[in-house]
Amino acid sequence: MFSFFKRTKASPNSAFSLTYMQCDWHCHVLYGIDDGAQTEEQTLEMLQEYVSLGIKKIVATPHVRADYFKNTLETIKKAHEKVERLILQNNLPLVLEASAEYFADENFLGLIKKNELLPIESQYILFELPMQQFPWGIKLVEEVQQKGYTPVLAHPERYRYWHTKPNEWKSWKNKGVCFQLNLLSLTGYYGKAERRMAEQLLDADYIDAVGTDAHGIRHLQKLADLNGNPYFDKLQQLPLLNHLG
Repeated sequence: MFSFFKRTKASPNSAFSLTYMQCDWHCHVLYGIDDGAQTEEQTLEMLQEYVSLGIKKIVATPHVRADYFKNTLETIKKAHEKVERLILQNNLPLVLEASAEYFADENFLGLIKKNELLPIESQYILFELPMQQFPWGIKLVEEVQQKGYTPVLAHPERYRYWHTKPNEWKSWKNKGVCFQLNLLSLTGYYGKAERRMAEQLLDADYIDAVGTDAHGIRHLQKLADLNGNPYFDKLQQLPLLNHLG
């Protein structure tokens, strides 16, 4: 998988928009429950930026993991209600849905078995793998599918232990796993290796959905660096799952 696209510099005067994307499937906009927005003010700032970018719907995906972010259906629901009120109070043209970014651990397995998941669009379960070790996540994939959901792997381009193992990607795709790309990866925000991997996954037609993975307004503003990026242009031609019907 090699890149045949020539990178071009963005025009500083070009207006940037995410209108094509319509819905952000991965962000941390619910304040005070994970490492994303911490205050109402920070969340409002992000919401207003979303409107400026042309986004119509946001799927909030706070972290759920046994060690650091012990979120539950109840904590997510309460945070969701607070942000919904914020949207109404400020007359923002946004729809907010609550889901989660599940970490591949025993806690996630327990939630699957107890039917305590928050799917995206009633169908998709977003999950992430460990960054520093080879995962055991395929068992989780099978458990999710047995419950009638479609597993969506968050930011596959960020797992460096798979960067030199393209057959792993093919294997997971063949098992019915959807891949969600972080837009920030195409800017080089996480590193050159992650950018190259994001490009290779796009070249292989492995990307099914995109998300900002925004933890604050800094991430949303950084996306303007995508102006003039040929891979961002390519994304806009794909039939992404997060397009609104």
